[in-house]
Amino acid sequence: MDQGRFCRKHFLAHSYLVLGTLATQMDRPEFHGQHGDSAARQLEECMRRAAEIACLPVSLDNLERAQVLDVLLWASELHGKLRRGPRVPAKLPIVLKSSGPGEPWEEATESQTLSRHGMQIAAQHELHARDVVMCIRLDNRRQTEARIVWTRPLASGVTEAGLEFTSGEDFWGMAPVDAVSRSKS
Repeated sequence: MDQGRFCRKHFLAHSYLVLGTLATQMDRPEFHGQHGDSAARQLEECMRRAAEIACLPVSLDNLERAQVLDVLLWASELHGKLRRGPRVPAKLPIVLKSSGPGEPWEEATESQTLSRHGMQIAAQHELHARDVVMCIRLDNRRQTEARIVWTRPLASGVTEAGLEFTSGEDFWGMAPVDAVSRSKS
């Protein structure tokens, strides 16, 4: 909150302004790359201060208690929607393998965008949110499991999908620069 101290009334008013602004901006694709870190700090500060107010020994009236809880929950929900890292447009050849319920299948495709935590792909096979598939890079044969997070059927019959890796493995080799430099020292 810009290192300022607010009374409860002004904290709540300021928090609602910040949360409302962030909620409307988060839907824009460029938001996460340009303002993601700043938004994360603002949301964490809102949550921390709301929790501090909730734990104060002074009693809150019912409206204040409800508003503090609302700020805490809304900030937490928005924080969960922040991207964990940048998306990079990149077409890398991969194979998807499914051994889930039904007939096992395998399909060669390519990434559309990738991040350290997953990728966006387009596939001919029917994909379902929460299904788990094996991803195999064709350039180096590296493998990892990924959970399908969202799907979007296209008019062409292809399905776009967002996949999240289930392990913390750096499948693409996108470790943050500071982590790479620390591991070399």
